Formats: sequence, C-alpha cells, structure tokens
Amino acid sequence: IFLSKPYKEKTIKRYVPKKYQQEFKKKSVIMPNGIDPYWLKNRNKSKKILPEKKIKIVYAGRISKRKNVVTSAKVCDYLIKKGYKIEFNVIGKVENKIEFNKLCKYNFVNYFPAQPKEKLIHYYRDNDIFMMPSITETFGLVYAEAMSQGLPIIYSRGQGFDGQIKEGLVGYSVDCFNIVEIADRIVDIINNYEEMSKNGIKYCTKFDWEKIADEYTNIYQRICY
Repeated sequence: IFLSKPYKEKTIKRYVPKKYQQEFKKKSVIMPNGIDPYWLKNRNKSKKILPEKKIKIVYAGRISKRKNVVTSAKVCDYLIKKGYKIEFNVIGKVENKIEFNKLCKYNFVNYFPAQPKEKLIHYYRDNDIFMMPSITETFGLVYAEAMSQGLPIIYSRGQGFDGQIKEGLVGYSVDCFNIVEIADRIVDIINNYEEMSKNGIKYCTKFDWEKIADEYTNIYQRICY
C-alpha cells in the first residue's frame, strides 16, 4: 500500500528487480492519508475572486528550507511585478530563522504563529489560494484541509500529494523550483477559480478516515479469504 502514485513508481523502480515489477504493480494499492474529521464536518461554501480584488495566498506549516516558503514568496513577488495584487500569509512555527528572515524582507508577507485547527479554519476562509511547493513532502494533509475550505491548491510534482486528484481539477502540481511555472499555474487558478473552489470542497471527502478504513478492511479481507 502506497500513499501516492509517485511513491509507488519510485519504490518499485528502485527496489524491485525488473522481472518482478509488473507483478508488484498488480499487487500494489494507492491509499491516501485522511484528515481530521473536523475539516469535513466544517466544509466551507465555494468561493469567488472578485475583479480588482487583492488575491490572498496562504501557507500553513513549518517554516523550514524543505517547505520552500521563500520560493513561494518569490512567486508572489514575480506576480506583483506582473501587475497582480497579491498578499502572502504565512502561518506556522519558525524552525529555520534564516528562511524566516528572508521572508521578512518582502512587505507583502504577513506572518502568523502556528494556529489550532479551530482558528486555522478562519485563516483559510479569509484566503483564496493555498500554495506549498515543498522540496519533499511525505503526503501533505494541509492540502486536503485547505480544499475543504474552498481553496485551490499548488503542490509539488512527484511528491506525496501529486496524483491524488486529477491535474487541474482542484489545483496544479509544479516544479518546486520553477518560479515562472508556479506563477503561471496561479494565474490558471485565478482564471478558473470558482470551479476549482467547488471541486475542492467536493473531492476533499476522498480523505475521510472512515472511508479509508473501510478500504483497508476490504484489502485485508481479500488477502485473508
């Protein structure tokens, strides 16, 4: 059982002899992690971006080099120079002060300390797009949490969340170091915002632990019987 399609492909290619790879693929299942039921019980209504409105982009997580938050700030800076009105709200614990100091150089960045889910939900609802192009990411529950609040998402290609939902439906996978590509995908989200917001609220139910637990039960029963 793998968390995502990229991990399945990478693991089999790297560790399984070529002659056994097809057999392993037939026996492999992709099963995501689930999110706290709180997010599913409190799903938001779909959102809109009004013309001329400042676009609020949010990140929630640890501030570290691996999370690549400085690159996200550079993407916002690039879009601002292209004429977009952007605000970047960063929420989380500071683990790397060097990265944090780099963020503080941008006047469009607002920092907030880590928040419990009961408060974080309001931050999500006050923002428009969730962006986290991590260098590496085991899964990334925050993507699904943000989806539940109607936020389209930007996530890293080839990492844990990639492949969970069809590309372009709730957001886009990106090269985590390619500022221009990430900026272009944000523009794509803006141009199809309302539909992606609706899709996020719809498809976040994929990450319901009760449904996932039932799937695990079915897998074990097939193996045993």
